[in-house]
Amino acid sequence: MADSQDIKLAKRVARIVVEGGEQGIAELRPALEKLLEGRSNSSRNAFLKEFHRAVVREVRKDTLVVESAKPLDPEVLDNLVANFSKNHGRPLQVVQNSNPELIAGIRARLGDTVYDATIAHTLQVLATRIR
Repeated sequence: MADSQDIKLAKRVARIVVEGGEQGIAELRPALEKLLEGRSNSSRNAFLKEFHRAVVREVRKDTLVVESAKPLDPEVLDNLVANFSKNHGRPLQVVQNSNPELIAGIRARLGDTVYDATIAHTLQVLATRIR
């Protein structure tokens, strides 16, 4: 398991790499080699696992996952993405998924935040209140 300093360092390196785009990726290998130099295998593995987790979290922060029962009309999707991008303060990557179990409506996830405006969610909330 990585110690708290390694966790902080892994998060910082991940943020730099993700925000740096292609240049950040190009600079990653020499930076990691320097960071891992002289460490034991278990320490290297712990750091790399934490770094991987941090990169996944950073990428999710800028990825809007949109779910709907059927694919959205491109204009609706563009408006949704534009509003989220505006509120987020930077452009977002978009992943659109179809999920017939939602019945109708939209569920959007940006990072760890989920915005659920689906019939399935509404029915689930009602069912919980009735119990």
